[in-house]
Amino acid sequence: MGAAKKKTQKRLGRPRSMESEQAIIDATMELLNEGGFVGLTLAKVAKRAKASKATIYRRWPTKEHLVVAAVSRFPELIPHDKGNLVDELSDLLRQHLKRMQSPRLHGLLPQLTAERAHNPSLAAALDPYLEARREPSRTVLRQAIARGEIPADTDIELAVDIITGVGYLRFYFASRKSGDQTVASMRKVYEFLLRGLRAGAARR
Repeated sequence: MGAAKKKTQKRLGRPRSMESEQAIIDATMELLNEGGFVGLTLAKVAKRAKASKATIYRRWPTKEHLVVAAVSRFPELIPHDKGNLVDELSDLLRQHLKRMQSPRLHGLLPQLTAERAHNPSLAAALDPYLEARREPSRTVLRQAIARGEIPADTDIELAVDIITGVGYLRFYFASRKSGDQTVASMRKVYEFLLRGLRAGAARR
């Protein structure tokens, strides 16, 4: 009877633990948007989330890990097989733009990326997340190879560098455009990349 009661208490305690974790994540995102990464402290998060610092440290050893955990809660991009590379890359872009409409996420990734350049601790925590964000683009490029749409020896990592590099320039440094305008603009980049990959294969 005593053992059964303890098990029941553990089951009842788990939702409270999940609620506390969500409160910490929510507080982290709120504070990031209010004061940026530099202004964020675990003490502020604990106060906002009504949690102890010990509770935060048990789950996330540093504020860098906590910030990356918070950003990682946003939905991942899902690669779909649409029959051609340009449509598939455009679909990923639409998903990305929709996600970036969130007031909590808009402008946060560029800020963290800039901070990463001179913060080794943030770089160590953030880099695996940034690396994982490349995987949907890798997937659609592999699909294009399987269809014979692009050469089998395509340098996938270089192609992803081009796609994401131009994307960052367009999103964060070019003039403001609507979602549809951004997709239309980037489709030209994807088509240019596709022509270049095919031309390179023809010359070999």
